[in-house]
Amino acid sequence: MGSINVNNKFVKSIQRVSWFQKSYLAGIMLLLVNAVLFFGSLGILNALMIYFGLYVHFFVMLVAVVLSIGSWIIVNKAWNGSNRGRMVIAGIGSSFYFILSVLFVYRYMSIEPYYPGEDTFMRALGLMLACISTAIAWITCFVITGFSSKYRFNEKYNSTAEVKNSQ
Repeated sequence: MGSINVNNKFVKSIQRVSWFQKSYLAGIMLLLVNAVLFFGSLGILNALMIYFGLYVHFFVMLVAVVLSIGSWIIVNKAWNGSNRGRMVIAGIGSSFYFILSVLFVYRYMSIEPYYPGEDTFMRALGLMLACISTAIAWITCFVITGFSSKYRFNEKYNSTAEVKNSQ
């Protein structure tokens, strides 16, 4: 989180937008960013897997995770309002992944074979992995955007260093 600071050009551009200071609109914006990144990475993944095979999945997902975490940090740094507003943004923005997790759990619990004798193990495994990854994304998005970034580790380190130097 230290790599993106409040002087970042994306943070500054979001802070200048007047509607971003309303927590519900900022939360909806975060929800839409999460949806665009999720469905965009799925579209790119489907298009590239036709030509490059399964290994492109790791590269596309790595880029999607880095972009998602970066956008969550930018939203966290750009918010100047109250902690309650920050929690509203986190709740609304991360609800996209919560809804996906619930959907994947439902599909996992109601899995049935398409034809008699079909082995549903691989489909169940895929749904379980999708549920786990969206639940982790939900928790990570909520934690990164929901908790204040005002606490700086450097300030804590500098204050202890000053105490040691004064002794």
